[in-house]
Amino acid sequence: MFVRKKLNSSGSTSVQIIIKARGNYKVVKTIGCSSNEQELQKLFYLGKQEIERLTAQSRLFVSENDTIVEQVFSAMSNASIRTVGLSLFSERSTTA
Repeated sequence: MFVRKKLNSSGSTSVQIIIKARGNYKVVKTIGCSSNEQELQKLFYLGKQEIERLTAQSRLFVSENDTIVEQVFSAMSNASIRTVGLSLFSERSTTA
């Protein structure tokens, strides 16, 4: 799914959510239309949010452990992660 802006014959621009199925484009939902560029940006952003809502899958089984793991990973950043696998491998191969 993706969001597109399509120029109407009246001169306004429509913001639509589109899906491509079997080689054809199908309009899933029209978010709105406007001639104002700021309003179009707002509609485009709303379209992206709607795609996230439409594609979100609910979980069948939710456990407390899953919640804890998600909290830990969301608190981590790239700066707090370091790779040590390759250096450990090369140390073992030189000592053997």
